Amino acid sequence: MEVAMFILLLITGVMIYIYTYRKRLYQEIERLESWKLTIMNRPVTDELSKVKQLNMTGQTEELFERWRNSWDEIVISQLPDIEVKLFDIEELIDKHRYKKAKEMLRQAEQMLRKVEEEIQIILQELQELVGSEEKNRIEIEELKGIYRNIKKTLLAHRHTFGDAGQKLEQKVEEMQKKFQSFEELTKHGNYLDAREIVLSLRNELNTLSQMLKDIPELLTECQTVIPTQLAEILEGYQEMLEQGYILEHLQIEKEIEAKQQKIAQYVEMIAELRVEEAKSEIVELKEDAEALYDLLEKEVLAYQYIKAEMNNIEEKLHSLNDETKETKEETLFVQQSYRLSREEIERYRQFEKQINQLIKRFALVRVKAVEKQTAYSLIKEELEELDSQVEAVKEQHLQFREMLQMLRKDELAAREKVNEMKKKIAEAMRLVKKSRLPGLPEAYKLQLDEAKDSLMRVALRLEEKPLNMEAVNQALDEAIALVQRIYDLTIEMLEQAELAEKVIQYGNRYRSRYRSVSEGLEEAELSFRSFEYELALEQAVATIEKVEPGAFQRIQELINQEKNKE
Repeated sequence: MEVAMFILLLITGVMIYIYTYRKRLYQEIERLESWKLTIMNRPVTDELSKVKQLNMTGQTEELFERWRNSWDEIVISQLPDIEVKLFDIEELIDKHRYKKAKEMLRQAEQMLRKVEEEIQIILQELQELVGSEEKNRIEIEELKGIYRNIKKTLLAHRHTFGDAGQKLEQKVEEMQKKFQSFEELTKHGNYLDAREIVLSLRNELNTLSQMLKDIPELLTECQTVIPTQLAEILEGYQEMLEQGYILEHLQIEKEIEAKQQKIAQYVEMIAELRVEEAKSEIVELKEDAEALYDLLEKEVLAYQYIKAEMNNIEEKLHSLNDETKETKEETLFVQQSYRLSREEIERYRQFEKQINQLIKRFALVRVKAVEKQTAYSLIKEELEELDSQVEAVKEQHLQFREMLQMLRKDELAAREKVNEMKKKIAEAMRLVKKSRLPGLPEAYKLQLDEAKDSLMRVALRLEEKPLNMEAVNQALDEAIALVQRIYDLTIEMLEQAELAEKVIQYGNRYRSRYRSVSEGLEEAELSFRSFEYELALEQAVATIEKVEPGAFQRIQELINQEKNKE
């Protein structure tokens, strides 16, 4: 029974699948049929009728015939073939030959796609032809207007174009022939070829219009502006020579001659209508002329700098030399009290050596300026470098002097710090005396003596001649650490002694009731009288905490409250 049911379900499933698959195939046939009808209704014939409004000769006639034949082929042959194929596919489906039907559906779709592409090509080419005719008709009138303006300009201002005028006239004549060629092509229906003529004319007219604007300006630059500029440069050069400037290294005359030759070359380029090339070269030539101006101006500015700064730099050198001599005396004085390192003494010797070298160099530069055998710009560069080196030595010298002053400053600071540390020990002793302790632990006394000895060692270092500040500072750092340690230890010891007394006093209330408390406090008192305050505190706290946990914390709180009231 179960097997029969399974077979029944299987058969039912297969039938549903076949039905669904057949339905999809029929839907595909309907889609392709609809696509075919859409193609047949495309307005190709209407579009082709637009071509008949043009001159039906030449290129237009050839294209029209090709497009019409292609459309006829589609309508008469290709679409009917597709229709037959769709009928055949239906028969195959009815005969349950689904695989073959599916393959033929794919072929039919390819045929429709090919037809669609052919139609697109026809419409695109057709639109290009019709559009070309319309654009040509509009644009040719605009181009004729530009052409007439060019002819008028060339005729009215022929003299401003120089030798280029003849070439420009030839260009205009060639354009006239292109206009005639455009008319012939249009007359014979060759609108696409005429379109190429229009585009070519536009480019050439734009180029020619720009030439008519550029050529007079470029010729003015070459024939008037730049020659005048070069003449002014040459005149200024000769005047500066008469005034004593050294300018041979600039080779101005040679440069100007070379630029004059270039000007002649550029005029020939303009005559040959190589306008853009000439324009680029002329811009570069003007920049070169400006550079010559700048070179002459540089010499003038260099002369002014030398005139203004020569004495200033000399004064700087003499002033630095005098300061160095003072530093020498100061160094000798400092060496009597301080130990200067070999590097520091060598630094000073280098200052003397550098300053002597700078003075000699300055003398040579001054001679060059007086003899007028060297260009001012070169002398200026030497002076600027010299001035920079003077400033560098001056800065180094200042740092050396500050170092000498710092040595003395460090000594005074060290002495002041020793006094501060002595006061700190005295303050610690005052606190000890005020507390009225029965005595001091031996370990504390040893550390106190060590702190005092360290201060003594610093004092002895400060009396050494020459004074070695490195050793002084090392001894001072050690003394500061020891004094701070004994001071902290004093505060800690006093606090422990005070707490020990308070805890013992607090614990007296339990002596009569607890023998252990009485014995513990007696041990603490013995430690206290033996100057072992930390041990006394530990013993007293341990004793009290056994009978009253938390008592030590309450004692501390009471002490803090009393201190706050004070």
